[in-house]
Amino acid sequence: MSDAASTHGQDRDRMARRRERIGIAAAAVVVAASVFTLHVVARTSGMALAAFPFATTLVLVCGAPGSPPSSSRAIVGGHMICGVVALCGHHLWPVSELATAGMVGVALALMMALRCFHPPAGITPLIAAQFQPDWSFLLWPVLTGALLAAFLARCLEAIPLFRRSGDTAPAPRSIASAPAPDAGRFQK
Repeated sequence: MSDAASTHGQDRDRMARRRERIGIAAAAVVVAASVFTLHVVARTSGMALAAFPFATTLVLVCGAPGSPPSSSRAIVGGHMICGVVALCGHHLWPVSELATAGMVGVALALMMALRCFHPPAGITPLIAAQFQPDWSFLLWPVLTGALLAAFLARCLEAIPLFRRSGDTAPAPRSIASAPAPDAGRFQK
């Protein structure tokens, strides 16, 4: 390799590392601002503990906005599944550690089966056990928080600074670039 090519490669590596450090710093600032806002809103609404799953959702969204658990489907679906399981479970059975643990298990199974796996949502049955909320809990904070977090994830995913290698699957090949089928195979 020539000295010029080597220098050019080192410059690209240095720029990539610099871009990554800036992205990390930006993600830290965005998550800090988001969690602060979430904390203030949750405290003033009287449901500060309900902020926990969304704080961890925001960490995931800001750290890896293009990852599968940060997809809109995973965020909204995961939080709603856990919210519905928690409210149904706590209305059907007395609040207990065993019932709450069972609800977390059921919620996990449903998130996985419905391809809405979002780990931070798994704490929702514990929060519901603590607050014993009514069905409006699904609208605020569950649905509202999930929609806002999904919106933030999509915004961050669109900004190149927040993209990380490995966050998203490779783009599918276009039809034009796919190999043509063997026409002779279908003729008799």
